[in-house]
Amino acid sequence: MKKLILAFGLLFALSLTSCFSEENAQNKEQADTTKVELTADVPTDVEVTGVAVDGAMNSISIKVGEDTVDFSYPDLESENRDTWDINDTVTVRYVETESGDSVTAVVNKSA
Repeated sequence: MKKLILAFGLLFALSLTSCFSEENAQNKEQADTTKVELTADVPTDVEVTGVAVDGAMNSISIKVGEDTVDFSYPDLESENRDTWDINDTVTVRYVETESGDSVTAVVNKSA
């Protein structure tokens, strides 16, 4: 009787070990998938070039074709923004985010 109980106990322990090892393999696979998804969402810069038509401190409006596009850049470091005047050709680089566009550079092409 003791041998029978010992055999069933051993069989039960082996089946539990097998279940946990399969679960760990599935968790590892899910972790790898998550890692790939995070690297796929890296934002890229977008550029818009047009003629400056308006603006103020830390903002600019540029005419691109028939459209006027407005950008605000209150936190942009001074080394990433050129000075500009009305009618200058300006390129604005930005990253599209969930909370709106984030300007990364303002470049005066007329200078």
